[in-house]
Amino acid sequence: MEKRLSGKVRRAIRARYYDVPPRAWIGKRGLEEGVIDELNTQLERDGVLKVEIRKGALISTGLDRKDLAEKVAEMTDSELIEIRGKRFILFRPREGWEKYLRRLRRKELSKEKREEKPVKKVRLDIAGFRRKFKKGRD
Repeated sequence: MEKRLSGKVRRAIRARYYDVPPRAWIGKRGLEEGVIDELNTQLERDGVLKVEIRKGALISTGLDRKDLAEKVAEMTDSELIEIRGKRFILFRPREGWEKYLRRLRRKELSKEKREEKPVKKVRLDIAGFRRKFKKGRD
């Protein structure tokens, strides 16, 4: 599965959802249609979802955690952000992948177009400055 997001975006999502408790679980029924439908509805609603894999899911599917998480990401057309222990984070933009990736590319291009202009050096005439303000005080 190809990675659609840059490392910077993945890092930001991972940092934001580190402490968030999981809102979906994969249990002993494994990857049934009902489970995938529920994951899809939550991804459509929020865009990011933290999922926990229960022990029964590993036994019933016969897959390890990483393979199971990758399969779920593939079935839901989402990006697997991170697998940490028995939990993993999925991301799918609400507006769709094409529109989201186009917006990211535009954002990067606009950053490249902006150039930093060199700062003009201003020479201060301290003696003239003092003379000017000394006259006003008298």
